[in-house]
Amino acid sequence: MFKRLFASRKNPYVPGLDNPERVSVSIAGCKLNITLPPHYSSAGFDADVAPKDIPNIYERSIYDYGHEYEDNKFSYANCIRRGWEFFGPIWEFGYIGRTDFQVTSLRVDCLPEGMSCFNPAILEQVVMRYLYDGGPARPHHGKKLSPVNWRVESKQGNPWIFCEEHKDLPSNKPEEPEDANFEAYAFTALDDGYVLFLRFINFGDIPAEYSINAANRVRDRICGSIQWHLSSYAEQRKQEALTNISNASITPHREPEPWKYPPKWRDGDLEKGEPRIVVIEAGDPAPEFHI
Repeated sequence: MFKRLFASRKNPYVPGLDNPERVSVSIAGCKLNITLPPHYSSAGFDADVAPKDIPNIYERSIYDYGHEYEDNKFSYANCIRRGWEFFGPIWEFGYIGRTDFQVTSLRVDCLPEGMSCFNPAILEQVVMRYLYDGGPARPHHGKKLSPVNWRVESKQGNPWIFCEEHKDLPSNKPEEPEDANFEAYAFTALDDGYVLFLRFINFGDIPAEYSINAANRVRDRICGSIQWHLSSYAEQRKQEALTNISNASITPHREPEPWKYPPKWRDGDLEKGEPRIVVIEAGDPAPEFHI
């Protein structure tokens, strides 16, 4: 409560941030240990997915998002999902921001056969394909700027990619609360066509810079706590994928892609078997996978 009294928009109060819990889940025998603030909702909603193991990532029925479209490129199976709220000055009773956090087994439905996410160069291509899927492939969500703040880290000998996706806003546009909404991601390989995916969906307020910085401080604390250990089976798969590609690596720094969005498109009719977006005039094509 003491910290709540001195909270501000620049340094908001996050309930439970100073009393986090160590959470462990097993994903196909691989172990994720991570330190998280407890779930908090001022409206009283429970966390959507309490921490749970995923014994079999190859079971297609567990992927409950992404599969509803024939043209899906990724499918999701959450094993952790919780939320946090950010509070400003004591006289502002409602929250000024919130984060929806997810830990997911991400199935890469678009990866060509014979390629493996354990190949660092392929993992990078998967990440860029994912960002494209949330950008030019979905123009109805508005133009995005990605990847932002790209960085690569090694955790327990495994490469991780961290990046963000922001709204692509004109420099002279008056600031609105929605301008602070953005997503942050962390990716590492689970198997050939599977990725462990951490997703921070952030909603903020103005000043947007304060909201974005506050959300990223929480993200950095969480991601800094990650311990990730592959199972013996996954480690074997990794070594097989790395055979004869000792020079494969991830680009250490990337600027946002200058993707051209489709100038003309319309919503698809699912009942007629159309994709979610019907492109009338094409923009840039999706990044291709290559070895």
